[in-house]
Amino acid sequence: AAGILREILDRSIKSLDDLKGITDKPVLGQISFDMYSPKRPLIVEVDPRAPRSESFRALRTNLTFIDAAEQPKTIVITSSVTGEGKSTVTMNLAMTMAQAGMRLCLIEADLRRPKVLEYMGLDGSVGLTDALIGNAPIFDVLQQYGDTSLWVVGAGSIPPNPSELLGSPAMRTVLAELGEEFDQIIIDAPPVLPVTDAVVLSTVADGVIVVAGSGLVERDDFKHTLESIESVTGKVLGIVLNRAPRSEGDPYSRYSYAYSLPEEEVTRRDRRRAGQSERDGR
Repeated sequence: AAGILREILDRSIKSLDDLKGITDKPVLGQISFDMYSPKRPLIVEVDPRAPRSESFRALRTNLTFIDAAEQPKTIVITSSVTGEGKSTVTMNLAMTMAQAGMRLCLIEADLRRPKVLEYMGLDGSVGLTDALIGNAPIFDVLQQYGDTSLWVVGAGSIPPNPSELLGSPAMRTVLAELGEEFDQIIIDAPPVLPVTDAVVLSTVADGVIVVAGSGLVERDDFKHTLESIESVTGKVLGIVLNRAPRSEGDPYSRYSYAYSLPEEEVTRRDRRRAGQSERDGR
């Protein structure tokens, strides 16, 4: 009885059915829950064969079918509240797009709690804020990620007025300049409900992808997020269900036992395979 009551009172989004009951926006991807994600947020790089990595490649593919006639070039990725995994989704999607041969720019536009450069191991001394206030040209704050075709603009200094900066003519100029050099621009934005930054960015971008963390966001809050974006004529391109249960978000999990292992077990497994391959070669 207690379990049934808890289920009735739980208003959080947990599945595709919950999303379908709220909106008719397309679900572009389902990313399964991974308890080791905080230790390896860049899963497409550290374990490209993992089912979760395949989910990001599926998301990349689905993006190409959003509008075949007029593909969105500048995309904002946000969520309703903190902790839903929007930065992790943004980084892994950007990496898969770069792996597909696109020349891509990732902008860390969360000027309040930036995480992208920290996860990617890049320098955060200068960035977007410096370009917006005229201290540096935008191309001087670009950083290449490894030897890939992915370039990153960090947040830079934390300003006292993020919303005003992100909605300024300088931001439009920055996006126009980057648009001349890159095939795609992906913007990591703050959550919608705590601050207005993502809503402001939706007015200067071609579209918005909203990440819904399974079990983390209330249905009413998610609905309010969509309404907030559309109230300023922002375009919601689709939704990503993140941290989804395996049955929802990981159609390949039954084929991959390794994905359910801890990171150290995966490392030992790979070493054993390497040793076996060497013996087979002899």
